[in-house]
Amino acid sequence: MNESAVNAKLASLQDIKGIRDLTINNVRDILRTSLRDSALEIVELGDLTDMSGTNDAFNSSICSLKVTAKLGASQIRSTKEKDDIPNSAEENPSDEQSQSEENKNVVSFDLVVKSPPKASFMRLMHKLTKPFLNEVTWYLDMLNQIEYVEKILEDSEFKIANLVPTCYHAYSNYYSGQVSNLCESAPWFCNLPFRSSEEGILLLENMKMKGYQMHNKMSVLPLDHFMLAMNHLAHFHGRWLTFRWLSEAGKLGDGAWTPQYMKQVLNTQKRPPKIIYKKLISGTRKTVLKILELEGKTEYCDRIRKFFNVTAINKLNQFMGGVATPIDTCCHGDFWSNNIMFKYDSEGKVEGTMLIDFQLINYGHPAYDVLYLFYHSSDIEFRDANMESCLHHYWKTFSSYIEKYGPEDLKYDWTEFLGDIETYKSIVFVLASTLLPNVLSDIQLEAGGLLALSNMQRKQAAELADATNPSSKEIKRRVVGLVEEMARDNII
Repeated sequence: MNESAVNAKLASLQDIKGIRDLTINNVRDILRTSLRDSALEIVELGDLTDMSGTNDAFNSSICSLKVTAKLGASQIRSTKEKDDIPNSAEENPSDEQSQSEENKNVVSFDLVVKSPPKASFMRLMHKLTKPFLNEVTWYLDMLNQIEYVEKILEDSEFKIANLVPTCYHAYSNYYSGQVSNLCESAPWFCNLPFRSSEEGILLLENMKMKGYQMHNKMSVLPLDHFMLAMNHLAHFHGRWLTFRWLSEAGKLGDGAWTPQYMKQVLNTQKRPPKIIYKKLISGTRKTVLKILELEGKTEYCDRIRKFFNVTAINKLNQFMGGVATPIDTCCHGDFWSNNIMFKYDSEGKVEGTMLIDFQLINYGHPAYDVLYLFYHSSDIEFRDANMESCLHHYWKTFSSYIEKYGPEDLKYDWTEFLGDIETYKSIVFVLASTLLPNVLSDIQLEAGGLLALSNMQRKQAAELADATNPSSKEIKRRVVGLVEEMARDNII
């Protein structure tokens, strides 16, 4: 396939802007472009199947899609060498060995189709936070940018691209510049109603069909899973930090982002106004106090009130990414067990991870991601027994990037890292006590704007009061454990 043909297909793909555009011809063009196979034809286009679980309305709408295609004869060998084709007739032969050459070129693609949420309230909030834009930027730009670093690192076997699904197509009206702010000088609450909602689509490889699984979010993540996730997270942080340093030193070459542009792209925490954070903190205070009341732990209530009314408000600059540190880097932003898929060997031992959902990527201290995993995917018993060893495991890998690629005048050691961990505990405590009652809940946000949000809050209050509800029990157990740990360690 010549270069001009590829470019022509790329140009036409810009018209594929949503689920409604997934016609058989458009899906064909997407796969032709991704595989550089101008002869590819669609044999069968399956139906979209909703796979959005509870609380996915807070992020993207998610569907699965199965596509059967016939490759061009000249393309199948080179394509299979790249491991882009998961299921081909040649890899899974039938009992009849006299299979025709035509059938050997028939392959299946299992895809995940993501789009912005349907709930009107969340669509309104996405005008501020633009999470779908973040994920499109991750797949269209950032995976290409990190290659500037990875091609010159010594340990070239590890690639961030190997930790994320293959992306076949990505579009966002915010990314393409189709959304203009006609009331830019007006306050956010004035221009927000006139701003276009976020629209777009992502076609990603369905990693479940490659043997990756999600750990049950209601259960504490096992230690071996934690250790593997910590190691891969350390590489993730270390590589982006190296990108920043080499870019500052002018060593990445033409086409690489400047440090200033990297910070601008990842400046996602500053998008919402402070009043949104304050509302979040106020709502979380009420929820935590309610849980303490239900569980007979009212001795902590005064500390909670003081923490959320004073300490949390005083730390808003850190919440919003306004405090710089020497090791600020790209953070995943939503790093917990529901966004990490695990793969197991024949004996059931975990051997690999796959990171998903890059809607909350941000620029900040790596402690944000580290503690996010601890406080969303473990409990107080796990942390008391394993937190120090997990932090050592993370630091062993992360510090190797500091030693090899850090500026000569950088002085940052294990003691300073532990100090930053203590600082960020209060920040991630607010996030965890905010999110756990939502992400572990059986209640899902429905379409209907602010009224739907109020209804959801009432349902969640009733759920927490139900002592027989398994989700309610786990939410209260985790939140009480967080409060007890924070009080014991004088964080609150």
